[in-house]
Amino acid sequence: MKDQYFGDVNDFRKYGLLRNLLLPMQLKLGVCWMLTPGDGRSDGKFLSYLEHPQRFQHFDPPLFQWLKSVVVHANDRRVARIEASDLFPNAIFQSPYLIDNGSQRSQYFAECSKMFRQCDVVFFDPDNGVEISSVKKGGRNSAKFVFWDELFAAYSAGASVLVYQHFPRLERTKFIADLASQLGLKLGARSVFTFRTPHVVFLLAAQDRHVSGFRRELGTIEKVWRTDGSRTKPQIVPAECHIIEGIGQL
Repeated sequence: MKDQYFGDVNDFRKYGLLRNLLLPMQLKLGVCWMLTPGDGRSDGKFLSYLEHPQRFQHFDPPLFQWLKSVVVHANDRRVARIEASDLFPNAIFQSPYLIDNGSQRSQYFAECSKMFRQCDVVFFDPDNGVEISSVKKGGRNSAKFVFWDELFAAYSAGASVLVYQHFPRLERTKFIADLASQLGLKLGARSVFTFRTPHVVFLLAAQDRHVSGFRRELGTIEKVWRTDGSRTKPQIVPAECHIIEGIGQL
């Protein structure tokens, strides 16, 4: 995550998913921002949805109005703003920067483990997603990825694990199914849910005690967060993965 992404359409979908999935169950959320410094690029420019309330506000009216007031009116794009809001009343946040340094990374995730001990769900928000073979932990660009052992540590401590994953240049349906299968196998999770949006997929490795609640909330998510005007049912793929097309298509 970078502050320059804050409030863009992917952020709107991300916060909307977290709110719709977790708030009704009153689960305690730990957010590992994996915040990295800004790079001066134009990423995060997708803000035009905030000028179209008739298309987007109904997905989550309080969230939409809050983001518009902060991003458009206050022109303040920092994740610190949502930490200070009341949108996630039962959440704690790991906010320092993560950098490409092995020892700093070890300390960062050790602090995460301590902070999130009592959390029901831990959300990891890397710039890119789950580790790839060409990037080594602590090496160049490693701060943009979360590594399997870091996800396993959170899951083995008793939390369900939700991960942000940007799409690479691969066929998406197969990519989602393969990554979800890996997540289940590497974490030992029997239920993995995936939520597909136009640019990002969210993968949720569920603890057994949360599965029935997550399934219950899926009905609301499938009903509310779908491609504008679409009547198509979400596609089901292997490993009990629910792909929700759209989540506010832009």
